[in-house]
Amino acid sequence: MSSLIVTIAIILILTALGYFAAKEEYRLKSASLVFLVVLLLSSSTLSTEWARMSSELVDDDGDSHYGLPDLWDGKQVVCFHFPAEATPSEFADGRHHIDFDGTDFKTDKNWNSTGACVGGFEGYENGLDLLNAAIDVRPILFELNVTDYGDLGLFINSIGGIDLCTIGPCGDNIWTSWQILHNGAVALAGISSLSLNDDSVLTFQTTTTTW
Repeated sequence: MSSLIVTIAIILILTALGYFAAKEEYRLKSASLVFLVVLLLSSSTLSTEWARMSSELVDDDGDSHYGLPDLWDGKQVVCFHFPAEATPSEFADGRHHIDFDGTDFKTDKNWNSTGACVGGFEGYENGLDLLNAAIDVRPILFELNVTDYGDLGLFINSIGGIDLCTIGPCGDNIWTSWQILHNGAVALAGISSLSLNDDSVLTFQTTTTTW
């Protein structure tokens, strides 16, 4: 049940309680007062939930937010595109969109990969800080394991417990790893050195490199 339905139900229940708790001649006034007070207290929640329910996916493929809810326009987003054979069961039906407070409010079943995008963030200037904020929304599902190579930066070993070398090839001259896209292009810096924009979209996907 969505938070919007729950909030509306609470408003109606409290209004009904206010009606029946008052003397008969004051019931309408009591119910109206309770309704107005609860409505005012719930206005922020109602507004947020309505925005989520009415959001549309951005259909401009030239926009860095292409395929993301327009609710996140101008906000920062982190997407995790899991390999089909290792996608967590929660995300196996498409690409989920999860708001920064943990609300999973929209699923794109037609997207060309499965996984999740966590968005609505603001004010992050460093890629690692934004990544950690997204992981904190679902710390078990997006659990991060990295190796710190000092001046060379961080190497992502696994996301969500998925070790890519158990799925793709890893050997002397070939390696399957997590690739970072920044606004749709391959990031030119590691995650710990990556500078962000106010509306940056980070995408983590698999890639196989040979040399």
